[in-house]
Amino acid sequence: MPDQPDIPVHLDGRSRQGGLVVPWITATVSGVHVFGTIDAHAQQACLHGRRCQVCGQRLPARAVLFARPADLRQACTVEPATCPPCANYSTHACPMLAGRRDRYRPTGHPALAGLPPSDDAHLRRAAPAEPWFAVWVRGYDVRPHPDRSGLLAASWARIPPLTIRRLPATT
Repeated sequence: MPDQPDIPVHLDGRSRQGGLVVPWITATVSGVHVFGTIDAHAQQACLHGRRCQVCGQRLPARAVLFARPADLRQACTVEPATCPPCANYSTHACPMLAGRRDRYRPTGHPALAGLPPSDDAHLRRAAPAEPWFAVWVRGYDVRPHPDRSGLLAASWARIPPLTIRRLPATT
């Protein structure tokens, strides 16, 4: 497929679906990887263990958090950080981060049929895609998300980010 970037060597052993690497935090339902859906246990393991959400390995000193405008206003995101090589891959591979999709899915993923929707699923269904930003950090705090009850977030409120870049990055 033309929109698929080269897969970094350190991701060679990861599962793939549709030619794309399945991030470590992606929920799997009945053997189907549901891109855009986060496994809550993996999300917490990444946040607390300082692990990359794509490869699952320990984060280096500098990492990247992906954030939407509301996340920027609150200086936190439920998306765990990524290592720089996985961030680069994700910004090209993920259709939302790369700006190749202009809307969210109009319906829930078929693999999720019969399961209760997430608290915010209705907010994104068929909604216009939001812009994404890469927030480069040297660290973050784990705290409850202020608007999403029961979810943890990576917060850069106390530790100023190194830089914030709008995606997709122009080359």
